[in-house]
Amino acid sequence: MSRQAKTVSLILALTLGLAAPARSGQGFGYKSHAEAKAALAAVLDNEWIEKLPYVTDLQPGWTECGDPSKGPTSVETNIIVMTDTQDHRALLEKQVPGSLEGFPVVVGVDRTDQWRREGEKMMAKIQPVIDDPVNKRFLRIPHVVRMQPSTVTTRFGEPISAVIDFVVDNEHRIKEAQSKAPKTIGGFQTRFGWVDDGLNDCFTNTGKGCDRDDDVTVDTGDRPILDANDDDDD
Repeated sequence: MSRQAKTVSLILALTLGLAAPARSGQGFGYKSHAEAKAALAAVLDNEWIEKLPYVTDLQPGWTECGDPSKGPTSVETNIIVMTDTQDHRALLEKQVPGSLEGFPVVVGVDRTDQWRREGEKMMAKIQPVIDDPVNKRFLRIPHVVRMQPSTVTTRFGEPISAVIDFVVDNEHRIKEAQSKAPKTIGGFQTRFGWVDDGLNDCFTNTGKGCDRDDDVTVDTGDRPILDANDDDDD
């Protein structure tokens, strides 16, 4: 088969990461709801692909083509076949069809587990800093509930730096807590936010954004969760 060479950012349907809700058939990110339903139907009609060796998932999605710094020049709906390594990607590109029911098939490498492990390593380096008795004094700052290790990630979930999160008991007390704590502890940047029974959470570098009166300002990168720079294969 022939695959057109292009630089793309692959995005799974309905999410900026990996998740089963992509199969709900909703139309977010597609040109139309009908197109979303058609892409989902193509996946359901070809679930045999999921039984191929090394396939980790099969989802409808889309590709953004163009210069990432300037935004996409076009968006194309396609079927995304996911695998775990570049070698398996090359193998699968020779086994799966170039299109399914009119939608191009793209094979990508899922980096989720790799990024999870990298994030865990980053956070493991922070925990001794949090546990240091010298730093326990920061827990006496009014409205601070706890300190916890965390990471700053891209919108696709790739960890880019380790941070110490200060959890505050009320979203409207974040600025007050932030004004009384250092910007870094043990060389790690601090962030401030709140967690409401594990249902809602918000953390930012500046302390802004979690208060509903503020705008969210979070510094993240912009790299795709799937590695899929297509090459020409025959």
